[in-house]
Amino acid sequence: MKLIAIIQITFRESFAKKTFMAFFGISTIVCLLFIFALNLDIVDGVKSSVSLFGHETQNLLDIKKVLIGIESGVAVLLFTGGLFMSLFATSGLIPSFLQMGTVELWLSKPLSRWQILLGRYLGAVAIVAFNVFYLVIFSWLILSLKTGIWHWGFLLSAVMIVITYAILFALMTFLGIVTRSAAFSLMITYAILFFSPLLLERDKIYALLSGKFYGILLDGLYYILPKTTELGNLTRLLVHGSEIQSWMSLWSSMIFGFSIFIISSIIFSKKNF
Repeated sequence: MKLIAIIQITFRESFAKKTFMAFFGISTIVCLLFIFALNLDIVDGVKSSVSLFGHETQNLLDIKKVLIGIESGVAVLLFTGGLFMSLFATSGLIPSFLQMGTVELWLSKPLSRWQILLGRYLGAVAIVAFNVFYLVIFSWLILSLKTGIWHWGFLLSAVMIVITYAILFALMTFLGIVTRSAAFSLMITYAILFFSPLLLERDKIYALLSGKFYGILLDGLYYILPKTTELGNLTRLLVHGSEIQSWMSLWSSMIFGFSIFIISSIIFSKKNF
């Protein structure tokens, strides 16, 4: 119950800063686009054609192909743009409660420090999860009801996006505790997102390096840091219903997120305020 109370406080803070409402408003606009952009032509009670964003199809196979393409595009857009917006909007949640006067108030409560930090962390994840699942489920229902095709893989994209955000926000939590700077933690997290595709293609970079040390360094960074590019590819494959050859990028990234949060909890527990 104490943990839930902290999550509720984080939600209320998000409401007060209009962060939650901004997320909710953007998600609603996207869903409304699907309502007005998807049109059905029905002749004698039978669907003769379906138009999605101006692309018209006449048979069920084409409709399903276009539908999966639209859902895949939404998932990729949400994975990239949604993550950037979510990280930006929640970057100040950890540094803000570490400010002088605020952190003392939190620590005066009958809560352990790890409970306070966990509640703050879960509150941020809950805010993002609510909006991501709202957008994905609402748009999935609109597309499914209008086309009559229920493609369940699209729902899995919401799970992957929330997991990826939770991993990256664990890193932001660590950086926020160490530096108390929302801007610094956000820039470092964005840098990881930016360099993730380069680390994935590190084999092509080896030839440009002057020594083996840099190659070992690149390999180390690849295996330690979250593999956001590969997580994005996993999300796309899940939407398409394709076979997943390896889940290594997911479980290794989750290990990173869990480990960095444990380190953050230890530092926060021993930090003097």
